[in-house]
Amino acid sequence: MRHVAAVLLLAGCAELGVVSDGTSVSVGRASRGFLIDGARLPDHGEGFTTRDVWIRRNNRYGTDEAIDLVIGVARRMSSKVTDVKLVVGDISGAGGGGGNDFHRSHQSGRDIDLVYYMRGADGKPFEPDAMHVFDSHGKAKDGSGLSIDVHRTWLLVKELVTAREAPVQYIFMYEPIAKLLVDHAHDINEPDAIIDRVRRTLHQPGDSARHDDHLHVRVYCSAADKRLGCVDMGPLDLEPDEATTRAELDDVRRVLQAGTHRIDLGRWR
Repeated sequence: MRHVAAVLLLAGCAELGVVSDGTSVSVGRASRGFLIDGARLPDHGEGFTTRDVWIRRNNRYGTDEAIDLVIGVARRMSSKVTDVKLVVGDISGAGGGGGNDFHRSHQSGRDIDLVYYMRGADGKPFEPDAMHVFDSHGKAKDGSGLSIDVHRTWLLVKELVTAREAPVQYIFMYEPIAKLLVDHAHDINEPDAIIDRVRRTLHQPGDSARHDDHLHVRVYCSAADKRLGCVDMGPLDLEPDEATTRAELDDVRRVLQAGTHRIDLGRWR
């Protein structure tokens, strides 16, 4: 009852303009919450696009930080991947909760579905037409001949965990696919600090789909949203305070900027 009362109070204050100043507010848990003044991700933009199935659902809303993350990461990926775009699936409904018919989470504007980068049966880059289920070797189970583009998906994951727009708490992913990415990172001599950060972020959920057809990104509550009732869930070692999270990310970025990890991407394009 106290939870319901708090929700009603916050919602009422939002309508009066007391809680929200026009920026977004994520309230509650990712699986049991709502979104105030969410930002809408355009259906298409620099480096990203979506498909009709997700346009029709209109679960295109998220916190300012989550939307900035997608836009920023897609823009930076577009300089590395020039022939296909990142395909974005569901985020949340306009007031959160828009994922009820399709998701256990996606309720408070901090969850984002992204489709794996793919290659066609001919080995050439393929812009995903939909989500395809992949096996433990990254091969599509539907006989299409599609496969996960491991290198580009690794670049995407690395970009997500080092992004400045919002600290990423989890990237939900089928464990065998996560292992493919991490093994690839070792093979191309990525810095240990990057691999460690990614390994601690990748997680196959035990209470929902195993995410063998897409990756699911969840960002932490912002400091301001925590004061208004946003709740991060998960093991305590995955819930550092914001200052610690940002300090760790700054260390990782310094490794990237040192230049010792640079790789010739020509053969991966």
